[in-house]
Amino acid sequence: MADTSDTFQSLSLEDDNETVSGPAKSVGETSSQDAEVEGGEHRNEDSTEHATLDVSDSRGLSHGEDSGEHVASVEKSMERTVDMPPSSALVSLSPVDERDLIVTIGDPMVINPPSSYSGPYATYAVDTKTTRKTFDHSNYSVRRRYQDFVWMREQLVETYQTHIVPPLPDKHTLSRLVANDHFTSEFLQRRQDALQKFLNRLTDHPTISFDRTLLTFLTATDQALQTAKSKSSGLLNKVTATVRQAATGILLKNPEKEFVALQSYFSSLQKHLAAIESSASSLLVDGQELKTELAAVSTLCERWASIEKEDGPMFQSLSECFKTVSESTGAMCTDLAPAFAPFHEYSLYCASAQDVLKRREALQMDHELAVEDLVLKQGAVEEANLADMSKSFMSLFSKPEKLKADRIQAAEANFAGAQKASELTSDDMECANEHLRADMSRWQRVKKSDIADTFVDVADVHIAHLQKSLEAWQGVMAVLNTSAASSSATGVSNVA
Repeated sequence: MADTSDTFQSLSLEDDNETVSGPAKSVGETSSQDAEVEGGEHRNEDSTEHATLDVSDSRGLSHGEDSGEHVASVEKSMERTVDMPPSSALVSLSPVDERDLIVTIGDPMVINPPSSYSGPYATYAVDTKTTRKTFDHSNYSVRRRYQDFVWMREQLVETYQTHIVPPLPDKHTLSRLVANDHFTSEFLQRRQDALQKFLNRLTDHPTISFDRTLLTFLTATDQALQTAKSKSSGLLNKVTATVRQAATGILLKNPEKEFVALQSYFSSLQKHLAAIESSASSLLVDGQELKTELAAVSTLCERWASIEKEDGPMFQSLSECFKTVSESTGAMCTDLAPAFAPFHEYSLYCASAQDVLKRREALQMDHELAVEDLVLKQGAVEEANLADMSKSFMSLFSKPEKLKADRIQAAEANFAGAQKASELTSDDMECANEHLRADMSRWQRVKKSDIADTFVDVADVHIAHLQKSLEAWQGVMAVLNTSAASSSATGVSNVA
């Protein structure tokens, strides 16, 4: 698998006091699918600036019909909404404090709409600091709800069909980790942390981070965002993609081993991650049960202490020890729940990658069909050159030589069209291959770090709480040893 180095435009961030609430750009309607971003005010003492941004909502992998050149890359056709930086500005990925696009999320707020038809929902502050020229200003601040994140990701998936778009945190998994109430401070904090990780992955991606939909999400006012969402039409493309994906895996005649192996890898990895999630869930349940049993033992020891005169202090110490261990066990389970969360995120990543591989298979299927058609058209040319038109019925109305020349010309024109289609589908497939290889190389590096960090977090939680339990047991051991020594001394005295 090729190791494609990451590139990223790195510029030093200059900290200024300019802040934009909402977009600094408005979207001019250039087609029926264009997203409109209405202009927001740039907070400046001297002036209010307005600019126009054309946000194209073109999707898919189509090519110009009247282009006669061999297409060496279909990058532009697959990523029409991307503003890529100049090649001279591309350098290796820089540390976080040197990135040219930094997005932070915070300040969760529960909204209770007056309408009885809509329930309460949470919004988050999304603050952007950037030095990119595609932004009018260096600072933006908007508020977004979870549904806005969902819309934005759906648009990115539709645009970058051969890139692995990071997954969003799953609602139901988060609700299992914390209380069922989705508006507790604990739940909102978990959701905020997960959304922050999602945005970090997007802004760190050397291609997706330049997407216009992402720019709209980061800068548009609420009204402008709703306008953009209403103009985005992804249903037809989703249905078409579903139909095409259903046909892949069956019609491919020459599946590439590299990507078949990737499909198998993600399938196996997803099963392993699901098994870890299941075991972790059982561990947390067992831990809560252990907490309950330890608390019961603590209560029993406390009652026992009440009926013992000389040994009462010993049983009281045991009661306090079991209580401490019980509380520590419960706290450990509470802290382990979010520590295990990244395993589910990577399970969702596997599903995203498998979807991309299916779309890549659809491109290969298109290419195989184009090659088959090319072979047929080539045969038609050969057949036209060998044809004897003197025996044709049309020879009664035209000279055989002209009939043959016309047939050859038509066959060659059809062959040229089929050859162009074959080249274009080949370019589509190779472009998809390179996207996947680059994303996989990047994903494997990040995954290695993330999984290691996850187990470090799990280990830290265990160590911290087990240390409390150890200290509790060490404390009670001193009391038990003193009691045992006193009992031995009393026995010896009685014997004497």
